[in-house]
Amino acid sequence: MNLKQGTGITATILAGLVAAGGLLSGQEKAKTTPSVNKSQTVNRIAATVNGRPVTSGEVRARLMPYLRELMILFPKQGPRFTAELVKAKKAVINELIERELVLSEFETRGYMIPDTAIDEELNRRILYQFNGKRDALLSALQQSGMTLNDYRESIRKETTVAAMRSSRYDRGIPPTPDEIRAEYNASKSDYRDITKDRITYEKIFIPSSVFGEETTPEQQYALALEVRHKLDAKELSFADAAKAYSSDMHAQDGGLWPSITRGELSVEFANIVFSLQPGEIIGPLLDPAGFTIVRVKSKQLAPAPPLSKVKEAVDDAVRRKQSEKRYREWVERLRDKAVIRIFI
Repeated sequence: MNLKQGTGITATILAGLVAAGGLLSGQEKAKTTPSVNKSQTVNRIAATVNGRPVTSGEVRARLMPYLRELMILFPKQGPRFTAELVKAKKAVINELIERELVLSEFETRGYMIPDTAIDEELNRRILYQFNGKRDALLSALQQSGMTLNDYRESIRKETTVAAMRSSRYDRGIPPTPDEIRAEYNASKSDYRDITKDRITYEKIFIPSSVFGEETTPEQQYALALEVRHKLDAKELSFADAAKAYSSDMHAQDGGLWPSITRGELSVEFANIVFSLQPGEIIGPLLDPAGFTIVRVKSKQLAPAPPLSKVKEAVDDAVRRKQSEKRYREWVERLRDKAVIRIFI
């Protein structure tokens, strides 16, 4: 994988983000978005674990959400972008190696995972990783060089590992009602339907080029940085900055957008803005057609389901935490005696 450190805002980066689906919802995307030629991605061997292959497609598929968010957060790429991408790549490869270690250890035990369990996990990932958008998953798979069947097979392996772990380590002393209630109270927001989260934000949009003017993406990015500096220094209010600099359709409203659900936003943009607290500003972020600065006004998270509906999942979470230390020690023993080769 090429981890070249970028030094500018190139057309390739902008086009790549357009191909990845971009920052905004369909409502917000420019009608003049250029088409992008997609080259075919080769699915090579990324690593082997006791002879078992981990493909580059699997690595790319897992890395894609991180990469897309990093491209948005760091328009000029640079050292921070490279460092974060390298860290994410190492973590992904390590997770896939661990998966193969466990599968290799248990391959003769004949575990069978029903197709319904694979479907449930696939739908869960579409909901939580792609805002419920199946097309976004298919687009990510296409860019990573994986087919949907390849991805289902990857899910099957991971589900098998989870079942193996559960049978070996997670079936000790049952959690007490108090432990289950405490875990639920600590993590209940994780079980909500995130596509129903709502947010209200203000936005300043600065295009990468201006029709009829000789401007470059670098110059426009510098302008976006200047606007952000003025906001931080309180030289301008957000509303005045939007009216003066933004090309957004709500610029004359001070950049204020109506309340919108998470599901109406692109996955990456939603992940970024929903991580902010009201009043926080972020940007300039890379947009398919330029750069955006966003300030969150308010957000309302969807209600968590009652404990009765998620009790089994919460029970499993408690058991996992209780057995984590023993499981990690066992995996490290497997790693010490395994033959592991990494090729990327």
